[in-house]
Amino acid sequence: MPGIYRKKRRQKGPSKNEEKVERARQAEAIARPANSLASRFPTLRALTVTLSFTGAQGQTLGEETRRYGPQDPCDFSVPCPGLCGVGSFDLAAKIEQIAAAGETDSESNGVCQEILQTGGSCACALKCRVQASYLEK
Repeated sequence: MPGIYRKKRRQKGPSKNEEKVERARQAEAIARPANSLASRFPTLRALTVTLSFTGAQGQTLGEETRRYGPQDPCDFSVPCPGLCGVGSFDLAAKIEQIAAAGETDSESNGVCQEILQTGGSCACALKCRVQASYLEK
């Protein structure tokens, strides 16, 4: 008589090892002195990043405000709070563009493109507002 077997459940998020590696990478990136706002963008005095996440049906998933001073370590990657659980948004290119152009206020949007197990995409939307203040010349 054959035994009763259940299918193995697939984990929705990253494995424990992947989370451990990611935490170590983030800790190393923050610990480096070259990662401060003043070293990356010498003309910036302060930076305020306001994030607003919206789900596929239009529901608010969360809001967050990050403030960076000259000596603060800066990590411009933001994890996706949507259904995928593994997606992320990288704001570094946008902030570099703002600093190079000398803009004081900018807004941008993005959508998570991670593929779900069901076959569709995550479709979590990020609305980002960046306010920068510069050193006087």
